[in-house]
Amino acid sequence: MLILTAYPAVIFLYSIYKRHQSLEAKHKKIFLPISIILLLATATLLWGSFVEPRILVTNRQEIDLEKIEKPIKIALIADIHLGPYKKADWLEKIIAKIKIEKPDIIFIAGDYIYNSEYKPEEIDYLEPLKNLTKEIPTYAIQGNHEYGIGDGSSNYKNPIINANWSKEIKTKMESLGVHYMTNELEKLNINEQGFYLFGGDSILADKLEFDSLQDRDENLATIAMIHNPIYLFTTNYPRIDLTLSGHTHGGQIRLPIFGPIGRVDNLIPANFYEGLNYLPNGDKIFVTSGAGESGPRARLFNPPEIVIITIK
Repeated sequence: MLILTAYPAVIFLYSIYKRHQSLEAKHKKIFLPISIILLLATATLLWGSFVEPRILVTNRQEIDLEKIEKPIKIALIADIHLGPYKKADWLEKIIAKIKIEKPDIIFIAGDYIYNSEYKPEEIDYLEPLKNLTKEIPTYAIQGNHEYGIGDGSSNYKNPIINANWSKEIKTKMESLGVHYMTNELEKLNINEQGFYLFGGDSILADKLEFDSLQDRDENLATIAMIHNPIYLFTTNYPRIDLTLSGHTHGGQIRLPIFGPIGRVDNLIPANFYEGLNYLPNGDKIFVTSGAGESGPRARLFNPPEIVIITIK
């Protein structure tokens, strides 16, 4: 793409200003704007491929939950996709940024490795997490890439299948001090505020189950981590006060008016690709645009993020 945009632009400009008898020089009013447009496209490609994907921003959110009386500060990350584009140093950058925020608890909502080829070393890139978990309670769930499902596309009925590293990643994460949840419900107490945390398994791997949510104290809020928000449109889901998801990457490329360009699944409406949404039953879901990339190494108007959520 860089060659297809930059090369003709350079040829046109050279011809306009150095080859005075050329077609480009004789029709300067046509070829000069074309050259400028091509160079702008080149600059956009360079920015979206090599600059914006390395910019890590902090997205701060406040979410009101009726059953939460004392504030809880959560750091949410998802879709790190450690592998060919980003390695352990990127995770170290994420961790450093989280530590500055001093959250009460950390949630990691799946897709830790890229997993498009058989590369066991991708799991080793998770090693820096041990420097985070020894200071702040950290909870995590499976995403679809842990099961080898995805590779930049997640067709709900016909997913792409790669190596299944789900067991190895669970073992690795637990060895690093992460509380790894697979369809489990745990009662937590943060800042003298009790609530339930549900960690759902991957729906694309056909592993997501809600059985553990059946017996709950209705006076306590339930917060869930479910990697893929597609469950809202494909399952009969129970009441969950707040769901935290990822998977969509916000579309990776977002254009004004058009919204997300990289649509992972047409079953997920565009407005559910990032940010806070209210469900028909009054519950809420927040979707992060994630901290990594899959498919093309590209982000535009949508940099990688960590999310600091204050629930009150």
